Amino acid sequence: MSLLLATLAVPLLLAPPQEPVRPARPRAGLGGGFPAAGPRAGGWHHGDNLVCSDCHTTHNSLHGQPMRYDGVAEPADNLLRMGSPTELCLYCHDGTDPAAPDVLEPVSYVADPAGGWFTGGAGVPNDHGHDLRPASPLQAPGSSESFSLECSSCHDVHGNSNYRNLLFDPPGSADNGNVVVVVDELVSANGSNPAQVYVPANLKDRSGMGEFCNSCHDNFHGKTAGEEGGASRPWLRHPNEETIFGKDHADYSHWAGPITNRVRVETPTDDIVPSSDDRVTCLSCHKAHGSGRVDSLIYADGLRRLSTCQQCHNQ
Repeated sequence: MSLLLATLAVPLLLAPPQEPVRPARPRAGLGGGFPAAGPRAGGWHHGDNLVCSDCHTTHNSLHGQPMRYDGVAEPADNLLRMGSPTELCLYCHDGTDPAAPDVLEPVSYVADPAGGWFTGGAGVPNDHGHDLRPASPLQAPGSSESFSLECSSCHDVHGNSNYRNLLFDPPGSADNGNVVVVVDELVSANGSNPAQVYVPANLKDRSGMGEFCNSCHDNFHGKTAGEEGGASRPWLRHPNEETIFGKDHADYSHWAGPITNRVRVETPTDDIVPSSDDRVTCLSCHKAHGSGRVDSLIYADGLRRLSTCQQCHNQ
């Protein structure tokens, strides 16, 4: 038996090394309608769609060549295939991979991506949205805290059940450590359909986004989370996650009418927009990554900030 095993082993030992085949990405199914409200998976980089070798290398060498995407021979922290987590994210999400949503300007896969875009890559100042990996920490608007923002400051790189893999415990001190963001999708990501997935028309916002943003931008949410809009406490900032219907300073009849380029709102109890449960949230007026406009604002008609305001405050 020992001689037989030794004989069989010889061709295996002498065979030349073979080029490994990179695992194919599994494809998620397409949804047939908006599911009932509840936590939703991030869609990609999650579960069966999380491919270790996309981001990590075991020994940083293949036939003597480095495994980093940038060709650098020096191993990166955590055996990443780029020098930093954000550089690794941007390797796929910079517009060069048509299967991945592009987050850098100019965005080519769709005219109006749900998350917006950054006006530059890592280390490039962004006057119209969040800055990625600034040279030094920057004070967050509406906060006394400063941050050096990475993609992983907001997104769980290994996935979770939150919308877009958003962290349950964002970095700001105002979070409660269990921020659940619920957004339903009509079409799920399958690794080749970013133009159908990462657009506002594919989404039904349910709850949690304002709380997520509040983790770092806490002074933009009234005095405290429990003091907004009380009879003796006037609004200090624009109301957030409050219904449009029944408010003295909003025109629900206009909102419920025909509106072009309607902004995103939360609809926690039904699938209909407009309807009486519609709630203004941070993403009604701002893009998460950036918008090409000051303060990452949304101009509903593409030209004027007022066009966004007048959807709820018609004058």
